Amino acid sequence: MLNLPQLPHGVAYEWRRLRRQGLIKLPRKIAFHVFSIALWLFLLPITFILHLAGYRRVTIFTDRIGHLALEPDCLLKEQALGLIPKRKWFMLAPPERVANQHLLNYWRPLLRVHENKTTCFILASMSRWKLMRYDISHYILAINKAQAAYRIYACWGARAPLLALTQSNNDFGIQSLHELGLPNNTWFVCVHVREAGFSPVDEELHAHRNGAIEALIPAIEEIVKRGGWVIRLGDPSMKPLSALPQCIDYAHHPMKSERLDVVLCAKARFILGNTSGIALVGSAFGTPCALANMIPFSALGLGPEDISIPKLLWSETLSRYLTCQEILNSSIANFANAKRYEEIGIKVVDNSSEDIRLLVLDMIENLNIGFRSTETKNSVGLKLAASHYGYESIAILSPRFIGSHPELQMSLE
Repeated sequence: MLNLPQLPHGVAYEWRRLRRQGLIKLPRKIAFHVFSIALWLFLLPITFILHLAGYRRVTIFTDRIGHLALEPDCLLKEQALGLIPKRKWFMLAPPERVANQHLLNYWRPLLRVHENKTTCFILASMSRWKLMRYDISHYILAINKAQAAYRIYACWGARAPLLALTQSNNDFGIQSLHELGLPNNTWFVCVHVREAGFSPVDEELHAHRNGAIEALIPAIEEIVKRGGWVIRLGDPSMKPLSALPQCIDYAHHPMKSERLDVVLCAKARFILGNTSGIALVGSAFGTPCALANMIPFSALGLGPEDISIPKLLWSETLSRYLTCQEILNSSIANFANAKRYEEIGIKVVDNSSEDIRLLVLDMIENLNIGFRSTETKNSVGLKLAASHYGYESIAILSPRFIGSHPELQMSLE
């Protein structure tokens, strides 16, 4: 057998991804790429004029609901804060590449949306490189560095969110909650756990972000004990949730729709989520988030009322959990690829049911009595450096989580 040289991880992953999607499509993709470059060159004079006129394509990743929620939100907040100049912004959203059309509708009054496939191809070609392009990957896709979304949300602080439900959607939400079985004027919490069925094509990169819905049951029971209801978000590929009082497995419910997905996130008392995009829909509407199983370790919530807890990292070499400072003083704090943990003998450990229950208790307590001043709560328990993923976050870690994990050697600030 020939000993072929190993491909770099990035190249090897893209090759495996192409094979999963079907190599028969590769020639067509190459042809489109070549034609797009030729079109860019042909239209370069027009592109230059439009660039000077202030037109900018915003590189919003519309395929994922979290990006569709967060990226336009950060752009418009950054502009409102005077951190970037005003431009004639536009985004490309061909229908087959939009995670949630109803969420997209909320951005239409605030920036231009192009949906026609031919128009999108032409504009994407014209803005392939610097001219007429505003790359926003630094908001939440920066590699091994701080995500700009945290800085923008910190500057925005306690100001009102940009998005609010329309009257028709608010009325729709009230009626839908009634049809789901919730009594009038009952508060509810949306819960969500990322699972492997969400995006099989890149699961090998993101498997470390998954969790188990069963781990949320004690937290769900705490919510119900206090008079709240629980609505489990997700998609039909997810494992069904066991029947529980005052709990609706909306992921498998016939009423599930893109419109109701958005309305539920906006109307919830809070969202019990994780490192997955659906919670960011809540953030765009100002809904507080209690976030379990956060990964990378230096990732925190975004909003001023968010509370989070990280996954734990077990060292096979040391036969113990890594301490907070051991993680933060190394590149492990920003690891965003499942393979990187495996390569150095680190096992990513999900939060326990008790961890998540305590997180929910902290969230309920803070919402009932009011959050501490943002001046005193930045990154409670974590001394983040400017290179860390969640640097400048105004959210906090769960105080109860910190107190119950002395092995992490964290301390309340």
